[in-house]
Amino acid sequence: MVVEDKEIILLKVSGQDKPGVTAGLTSILASYDAIILDIGQADIHDTLSLGILFEIKTGSSSAAVLKDLLFKAYELGIKVNFIPITIPDYEIWVKGQSKQRYIINILGETLTAVQLAAVTKIMSDQNLNIDSIIRLTGRVSVVEKEEYPRSCIQLSVTGNLIDKTSINASFMQISGELDVDIAFQEDNMYRRNRRLVCFDMDSTLIQTEVIDELADLAGVGEQVRAITESAMNGEIDFNESFKKRMALLEGLSEDVLQNVAKNLPITKGAHRLMKALKYYGYKTAILSGGFTYFW
Repeated sequence: MVVEDKEIILLKVSGQDKPGVTAGLTSILASYDAIILDIGQADIHDTLSLGILFEIKTGSSSAAVLKDLLFKAYELGIKVNFIPITIPDYEIWVKGQSKQRYIINILGETLTAVQLAAVTKIMSDQNLNIDSIIRLTGRVSVVEKEEYPRSCIQLSVTGNLIDKTSINASFMQISGELDVDIAFQEDNMYRRNRRLVCFDMDSTLIQTEVIDELADLAGVGEQVRAITESAMNGEIDFNESFKKRMALLEGLSEDVLQNVAKNLPITKGAHRLMKALKYYGYKTAILSGGFTYFW
């Protein structure tokens, strides 16, 4: 393979963020006909971290562009570092994009270091590497109390997944233990084109299990819960367990059903979520693992 006389340089920028930083640096690169191979930026509390990987012809022009970038950085009040990248190293990095890509969303009322450490430890154990981290929710005040507190970040990761079943089980476990929702998806065209969102009902859109509420009112709460637990443990068939639980509710007044329906505790934020999904054109559906059996 013939490689033209060229250099690849990683420009690393840090400092106080302000308008004109990217414009000032890229205008200098443009004057030397540099090719932008990759670029990424993060801005946390007005502190900038910017990386530009660029290609330029070997020779006096490469020294000149570095000098001009240093002068521009001084003018803008930022710091810059230059890292030369060899052609072989760059090509190895390019070939790495053939690895599988995944998206992991972490959502909770607050995001703690304990939650993030647990999630990233599972990823590390599966040899998954983080390519980027994006905050999807707005900045959170530490003084004013929000009506709908939420914090969500998105991790873009790559790697050859060792055991998909294992990583899903691990995420489910820490989700329950650490009070955080975790969505793990392959990053492909189908993820981006989804327009239907389906929800469970009990303990999801509503903060209760309806059949348990009815059972308590009928005086058979313990029996119903025992059957439910047996079904969840795989000891009896789900449909059979549902028939047994409903049989225990036989004779329950319709007024009781109506009263329970009127007083179901809607999960905090559910109305807002549905409104947002409708605004953005999504179709929504509710799938119940119980009463669907009779419909």
